[in-house]
Amino acid sequence: MVNEICKPEKCTGCFACMNICPRDAIVCKTDRYGKTVPDILPDKCIECGMCMKVCPENHPVTKKYPSQCYAAWSKDEEERKYCSSGGLAAEFSRWVVEQGGVVYGAAFDKELKLAHMAAEKPEELERFKGSKYVQSYIGTVYRDIQNYLQEGRRVLFTGTPCQTAGLKMYLKKEYENLILVDLICHGTPPMEYLKEYADKMSRGKNVSDISFRGKRNWRLSLYDGEKAVYSVRNKKDYYFTAFLKGMIYRDNCYQCEYAAAERGSDITIGDFWGLKRSELRVSYSGRISVALINTERGAEFWNQVKDRFVYEERSIEEAVNGNAQLRKPSVCHPDRELFLKNYVPGNFPEAVRTPGMRKLIAAGKIKDSLPYRAARKAKKIIMGK
Repeated sequence: MVNEICKPEKCTGCFACMNICPRDAIVCKTDRYGKTVPDILPDKCIECGMCMKVCPENHPVTKKYPSQCYAAWSKDEEERKYCSSGGLAAEFSRWVVEQGGVVYGAAFDKELKLAHMAAEKPEELERFKGSKYVQSYIGTVYRDIQNYLQEGRRVLFTGTPCQTAGLKMYLKKEYENLILVDLICHGTPPMEYLKEYADKMSRGKNVSDISFRGKRNWRLSLYDGEKAVYSVRNKKDYYFTAFLKGMIYRDNCYQCEYAAAERGSDITIGDFWGLKRSELRVSYSGRISVALINTERGAEFWNQVKDRFVYEERSIEEAVNGNAQLRKPSVCHPDRELFLKNYVPGNFPEAVRTPGMRKLIAAGKIKDSLPYRAARKAKKIIMGK
């Protein structure tokens, strides 16, 4: 029996191995630290080795440096309202569905588990909007995607770079009707952390949806239908702060080989941090996305959808210099080892309150106070800013 598919600390949880297994001998389990990892069933394993051959950590995918870079935002104001940035993923998805294609993205299910799922109708795309700062579960969607591709359907898959790599390795060949879009990713916390935290913060109230970005931007908001049962700004929320400061990602995220300008997808999207707005031909104060075109297929797709955006070509260097995750992996917070030592399944809300996190939350509360904001505003007026 195969005992190890790749080194445990390098496993990204892409589950290409589970999808490729001809005997369904690989299932998903949650380890001691809440991470989803593959588990091999000894009574089913036939030692074919396909799981090891398809693993992107054993056989890295080919990556390319972008050929073009754009700053862009959707022309549709309503579309932008609920999007994390400029609405690129939403417009990409809408175009593909209008052409009769299938879109795969991440959405929360009825049990508040973030999972990749399909959408074939415009109304189904709404659930994909907004950033989800947690790892999504792939399940066996790679198999479904392959079936659609073989039927000749156009498929758009949007996910983290390690997920797009997993899909590429599973497929084993290029499909002209597949568009791969990867996200500029900081790192992915295990889903168990967010579920445990949401249970605690909701105080027994029903939670049907979770939001980090969008209409209530930079807040962790828990919803029961349209009503927010919990909504706290990022600097005052423990989960959000621990995410932004790099304390709660998977182990592999701190040595991520995809955190570089070279990408394995057709198009890379994210916030355009570092953008020199004063140099834009069109003045715009809203959220702006970056689109990095990595392949010829990506360029062809961009030319098909670009009229949905206000866009401007920018230098690739501007995007890379403004976004650390296009240069290197996220840095591990000093309290991570203490967090892992204290964490046991079910106690994330307590384990995350390390001394370092408590200090950051206290500072966030001070900076959010009215006296502090008034002093900052007065200082800017005095300095003429």
